[in-house]
Amino acid sequence: MKIYRKSALRVALLLGVVTAGCSKKHQEATQRQAPPATASVAPNSAEAKAFAIAQSGKASFLIDAPLEKIRGEASGFRGSLRIDPENLSRSRGEIEVDLATLTTDTFDDKDKNARQTEHAHNWLGLGSDAPDQERRENQWVRFTIGSLTAVPAKLADAPVNNGRRRIKAQVSGMLWLHGVAVPKAVEAEVSFGGPAEAPTDLEVSTISPLLISLRQHDVKPRDLAGKFLQGALEKIGDKIVDQVKVSFELRAKPAGK
Repeated sequence: MKIYRKSALRVALLLGVVTAGCSKKHQEATQRQAPPATASVAPNSAEAKAFAIAQSGKASFLIDAPLEKIRGEASGFRGSLRIDPENLSRSRGEIEVDLATLTTDTFDDKDKNARQTEHAHNWLGLGSDAPDQERRENQWVRFTIGSLTAVPAKLADAPVNNGRRRIKAQVSGMLWLHGVAVPKAVEAEVSFGGPAEAPTDLEVSTISPLLISLRQHDVKPRDLAGKFLQGALEKIGDKIVDQVKVSFELRAKPAGK
C-alpha cells in the first residue's frame, strides 16, 4: 500500500508539472496579439491622397540608463498614409519599421556594437535560432494612426518656407511591438512639397521622442532561440532601464509614383 501511494503521489506531481507547463504556455500564447488591422481614412473623405512610405527612413532609439547609454537605429520602413489636404484631421495610415535592420552604436568599438546588436535581436525574438514563424511575427513594429490633430487643420493655410508647407500634428494610435499592442501618442512635424491640393511628397519627423516600455512589450534577455535567460536582468543591473526613447524620420510619395 505504501508503494502504491508513493507511485500515485509521483504520478500526481508529474501531472501537476505537465499541466502547469501547458497552462503557462497557453497563457503566454494568449498574451500575444495579432497586429492591428490596416488603418483606413475616415469616411466621406473624397479628397484623401494615398502616399507610400519610402523604405529609407530612420528610427533612432536611446536607452538612457545610469551606467550606460544604449543607442542605435533601424533603417527599414514601409507603410501607407492617406492624407486629406482639406481636413488634415481626417488623415489615417500605418507606419512600420523593420527591426531586423536594427543596429546599435553605443560603443566606439565595432565588435562590441556587433555583439550588442545581436543581443538586441535576441531580446526582440529575432535571434538566428528562433523559429521562422516567430521571427516573421516579431520583425515589424507597426504604428496605426487612429486620430490626428493638425495645426493648421487645412494644408492650404500652412505657412510656406523654402517651397514647403509645414504643419504640426498630434498623432494618436496603436503601437504593435513583439506581440503586444499599446495606445501611444506622438507629436510630429510634417512638411509637404508641391501644391496644397495635390502634394508631391511629404516628410515626417518626431518633435519629441515616443516612449516605449520594454516590460510592457515583453522585451527582455533571450538566447538565440528566443528563450528567456533567467537571472540576466539582475546581472545587467543599472546598465538598462525600462524606458526606450524613439525618434523617427520618414518620407513618402504619392502611391504608384
